Amino acid sequence: MDAAEFVITAFTAQITAYEQVTDRMQRRLAALPATERQEIEEASAILRKARAGNTHTLLPLTTVSRTDPA
Repeated sequence: MDAAEFVITAFTAQITAYEQVTDRMQRRLAALPATERQEIEEASAILRKARAGNTHTLLPLTTVSRTDPA
């Protein structure tokens, strides 16, 4: 790969940190009582559907250039 070593190191560290977070979340979810875990899974499914159906159009943004009044 033709990338600087610091770039690869930074990405690797980010991936490792993300994996640690997901592992912790999975352990905490597994430790919950079955009813609470089921409620969280249902809420997650609802959120995924809502996000997937989010088709609103964003307003175009314009840049306003302000000049110094002096």
